[in-house]
Amino acid sequence: MNKILLIIVLVFLCRSSFSQKKETNYASSLQAIFDHYDEDEYYDAIIEIDTLLKSYPMEARLYYIRGYINYKMNDFEVASKDMQHAKSLGYKDYNKFMSRVISNEYMVNLLTKYYYYDTLKLSSDNNYKVHYGLKDSLQGTLRPERTCFDVHFYDLTVKIIPAEKSIEGENKIYFTTTTTTDEIQIDLTENLQINSIEWNNTKLEYKRIYNAIFIRFPQKLNENENQLITIRYDGKPRIAPDPPWNGGFVWEKKRGHWWVGVACEHLGASSWWPCKDHLTEKPDSMRINIQVPSKYQAVSNGNLRSTTTLAHNYTNFEWFVSYPINSYGVTFYMGKFVNFNEMFTNEKGSYPIDYYVLSHHLTKAKQYYSNTRDIVEVYEKLFGEYPYSNDGMAMVESPYEGMEHQSAIAIGDVYSEKSQKDYNFRDYKYLVIHEMAHEWWGNTVAMSDMADAWISEGFATYAEHLFMEEKYGYDEYLNASAYNMHYILNIWPVVGIPDVNDNTFLSGNIYTKGAATLNNLRCTLNNDSLFFAMIKGFYSEFSFKTITTTDFIEFVNNYTGQDFTDFFNKFLYETDPPVLEYFFTIKDKLLHFNYKWINVDSNFTMPFSIMINKYQNIRLVGTTKNKAVRVTNTDSFYLPNEKRFNHKKLRPNSFTYYWTHWVKPEEQNDEVE
Repeated sequence: MNKILLIIVLVFLCRSSFSQKKETNYASSLQAIFDHYDEDEYYDAIIEIDTLLKSYPMEARLYYIRGYINYKMNDFEVASKDMQHAKSLGYKDYNKFMSRVISNEYMVNLLTKYYYYDTLKLSSDNNYKVHYGLKDSLQGTLRPERTCFDVHFYDLTVKIIPAEKSIEGENKIYFTTTTTTDEIQIDLTENLQINSIEWNNTKLEYKRIYNAIFIRFPQKLNENENQLITIRYDGKPRIAPDPPWNGGFVWEKKRGHWWVGVACEHLGASSWWPCKDHLTEKPDSMRINIQVPSKYQAVSNGNLRSTTTLAHNYTNFEWFVSYPINSYGVTFYMGKFVNFNEMFTNEKGSYPIDYYVLSHHLTKAKQYYSNTRDIVEVYEKLFGEYPYSNDGMAMVESPYEGMEHQSAIAIGDVYSEKSQKDYNFRDYKYLVIHEMAHEWWGNTVAMSDMADAWISEGFATYAEHLFMEEKYGYDEYLNASAYNMHYILNIWPVVGIPDVNDNTFLSGNIYTKGAATLNNLRCTLNNDSLFFAMIKGFYSEFSFKTITTTDFIEFVNNYTGQDFTDFFNKFLYETDPPVLEYFFTIKDKLLHFNYKWINVDSNFTMPFSIMINKYQNIRLVGTTKNKAVRVTNTDSFYLPNEKRFNHKKLRPNSFTYYWTHWVKPEEQNDEVE
């Protein structure tokens, strides 16, 4: 018995010693991993983790750490798998970041809950898209009842009744028939009541299908005839849940006074006035009469022509727009405003910049807008003359964050001195920079379908970055580009579903990925003179027109003499960005680096860069063919991305947006050209 007891004790002591040694090895290996990470030695950290996982295959923490490092390297596929594995093993610090990396569902639910669809649940079964139906196609499709006529003038009158949060209105619609017809479609949301529709002193019959109004004429209207109908209506317009993104009316009170406005870009102008509510339709000009209680002012688009005292203590403010205007760009603001202005002068003449602000903000507003003319000057240099000089430019204090209403831009950040972007605008205000850019991109060069809304938001966001470059240099352009790339959510393609008024605003990709696409295009061209001339030429070619993404792609291909179809397919029509697949060895300070683009079409090409020893940057151009580069005197390298880059060292036109995949030595099986 004594011998048996001795054996048991010895076995226990051996096991205990082995366990302690094992734990010591684990702790030291873990510390080595953290040391590598702190020194930005990501490859060494991953190799250390791979080795440790052979002894600890069920250690959830190791999968999380490796997943996070791969996330930092933009290897999203591996990062997602590692995070999922960590979760399945019961990783105790499971968090929102892991949810975001593992699947899109977390962000989809967050976005839909707080921004657009209220309580609507979007499913992966439909690629996290709404199941569109007749109501959506009636709003988004150019049906024969729309294409048969062309509006050239609206004469709109709207009475604002703040005590009831209601409106009364009349719209005279002047149009020309493009084909013979006896029926047209006008739009007005169901919550607003139509009181009458008149034509030639005759009341017309109509039928409603959701928000579409199909108006019947008692006789055929021949092609190329000028016609006029008058629609009278009233009701309580939709109150905006989260303007301007989830739009509608905003009824606020400040210091006991009403402050009212409307924002309706995706919702549609027909949410508050009857019109041909399709993005392809722009009247040549428009008169806007806004009637408000007499102690208030009403600001709208264009120039103020007159003010008229009405009965029952109301005042009519008559505004006139002398340029084509998209329907959602039509707006009004009611409040206790004061006005100040300045003149902007260029080679062709002068035009006013007006500011309408709440009276108690006058001092702050004057400081806030002190350098507006600098912004105009930059945009005129980059894109061309301000397109609405006869109507002037205006900034109006709004009860919501901001909106690019033509010649009456909404500014609603209460003159905050804090930048709304992490990259520093220094003396300039983000909201003014972004919304003003829309006067060129969105208002003048305009999308013809919500599927192509990136043409508005992507170009306006990219204009921010070009502004930073123009004022502060290329380094600040890179900082702005990197910040923007951080917020790309690859949940849906940038270009949405046509003909259904698709909500492409949901993920923000029309802003972020749209701008990144333009940056990547600039880098791929690698000819700034050509690129900036092309952007200016594109603006000139399509000013005061509504266009599609196809129009832009065809223009770029024709202007450059190169075929960028595969490039745009990847960034605009597909969900995930291109993946740089690579493998490498470093032996005796000689780096062998092999690379190619995957998850792309065959003619895709784009540059990227590699940073050697943290100070030497090399610009490389990848294709779908395997390529190799050899670099001497190399101790380490990394691939600059939005999470890790040195803007002082990057070569021009080398900083692009993409994902990566490192093929480890045991996985390598490629031939290299």
